[in-house]
Amino acid sequence: MKHLITITLFIVTLMLSGCGEKLPAGMPKPYPVTINIIQDGKPLADASVALMPKEALPNGYRWNAVGRTDSWGNARVRTEGKYDGAVPGGYQVMISKFVFEDNNGRMEGFQVVDIPYTGFSTPESMTVEQKSNRKSIDVGKAVKVSADALP
Repeated sequence: MKHLITITLFIVTLMLSGCGEKLPAGMPKPYPVTINIIQDGKPLADASVALMPKEALPNGYRWNAVGRTDSWGNARVRTEGKYDGAVPGGYQVMISKFVFEDNNGRMEGFQVVDIPYTGFSTPESMTVEQKSNRKSIDVGKAVKVSADALP
């Protein structure tokens, strides 16, 4: 009886793990992407990472991928925020992190990643291939740019 329960649980687990959401029509299979962000020589936690396609696919669509770094500075990206990984192709890698401080009763937001990394003209790019993809990016020293001063 014990073996029957174990086998049943194993089969149910396999069935559930295969019940992922179907990809939208025209979306190529995404591949795993992990991006590690370092700032001031340490992992940067709670940063947003976005992969913006350099070119549209033949169907004219651009499949964006986004992620958020964990305490180790690692972000696993998801296409359209829900499909694990990114579709193959070239991407600009945008990174940002906002912190908020109380300024005499008024909350003020600051960008702490240097501005060149936050826009489409970022100096960071990568190519996602049909395999597991990893990239490490050092964004240099922390900055403190007021959200009011951002373009």
